[in-house]
Amino acid sequence: MRKNIQTSALFFSTLIFIHTISAETITIVTYNILNFPDAFGSQRIDDFRVVIDYIEPDIVVIQEIQSQTGMNVFLDSVLNFTGSAFEAVSFNDGPDTDNGLFFRSDKIDILSVRYIPTVNRDIAEYKLRIIGSQQNMYVFSVHFKASQGPTNEAIRLEEATVLRNHLDSLTTGTNFLVLGDFNIYYCDEVAFQKLTDSLSNNNGQLFDPLKSIGHWHENSNYASVHSQSSRLEQLQDGGAGGGLDDRFDMILCSQSLFDSTGLFLLVDSYTTCGNDGNHFNSSVNDGYNQSVPDNVANALFYASDHLPIFVNITDDYQYDEPEVVIQIWPNPMETEAEIHFPWFDDFQQAEITLTNILGQRVYTTHTNDPLSCTIRRENLPVGIYFVHLKIETKYNVYHFHTKLAIIK
Repeated sequence: MRKNIQTSALFFSTLIFIHTISAETITIVTYNILNFPDAFGSQRIDDFRVVIDYIEPDIVVIQEIQSQTGMNVFLDSVLNFTGSAFEAVSFNDGPDTDNGLFFRSDKIDILSVRYIPTVNRDIAEYKLRIIGSQQNMYVFSVHFKASQGPTNEAIRLEEATVLRNHLDSLTTGTNFLVLGDFNIYYCDEVAFQKLTDSLSNNNGQLFDPLKSIGHWHENSNYASVHSQSSRLEQLQDGGAGGGLDDRFDMILCSQSLFDSTGLFLLVDSYTTCGNDGNHFNSSVNDGYNQSVPDNVANALFYASDHLPIFVNITDDYQYDEPEVVIQIWPNPMETEAEIHFPWFDDFQQAEITLTNILGQRVYTTHTNDPLSCTIRRENLPVGIYFVHLKIETKYNVYHFHTKLAIIK
């Protein structure tokens, strides 16, 4: 067999295996839900259900919630439509629209909730505990001032300064996420620099898990990270049109969440839901969407003018020595290739993601087959891609990485 592989034009590609022992993995999603429950909110409930069911989050952080009634409707009619797994923090009526948080009560305890006033909207601080490991972390939800121009950029800087000062006051090594609608157009805007620069006190320095630093606004090179707008034309709900051309929604994190002990952010899990990198300046459901099923793309289009962002946090992340345990054939591929999985008795599902050499996510697929999965080229151009494979079992999460070449 080895001799045949060496002499064949089509060859297997080996993947490096990284063993992740995970007592608990938590999915956190941030979502600007567009002036809910106004703006035809009742007509968007079914779409929110489709989106939430697809993501399967454990923590849902929202922006543009308008009232306690809105919190109740979203909890009862979206998250708990078929059960009672989620609970919610009480609504805080601050300036303009507000933040909200929902959580699976069997996985998460809420330790404290506070709201930090700024010149514009309040910043929400949620301190929570993962029940399985009894480890704590902070989640901050922001909705900075919208629109371009010197005045609005100055307001965003004021908001970012309040937040950075507060984060710097936290104990060194504290785990925290800052997520939401930042309304920042490019990485060299002063508000983003305030949050991410190295200063004299770096307890509160924020990091972008994607390391996607650039001029995001109206730049097709960053199409894979854009989150707004999900619609090309403006709908009756009043949400923005213009298509996907801005990275307003983000999840940023503390340095401690990159450490290999305690809580750990799984960078490969960072997802702008519905963004396949091929819908720059167009609607998320225009034509074929490679990253989500058609019904999800349609739901994202109607639910809000923003796409949700989600990421996974694990409470125990450990590396073993690399093992060669998995294969792709053929590699290079022309139209399709098959990934063969290692056997896990408690296999539940697998996710395969391709990123290009810029780190942009260009293809995602899921399978419940414990043995293998077929990758189809579809509209991907010729080139080298990085393959990220995540296998979820009943108790553990496993990650694999390799390269794949696509040829004519």
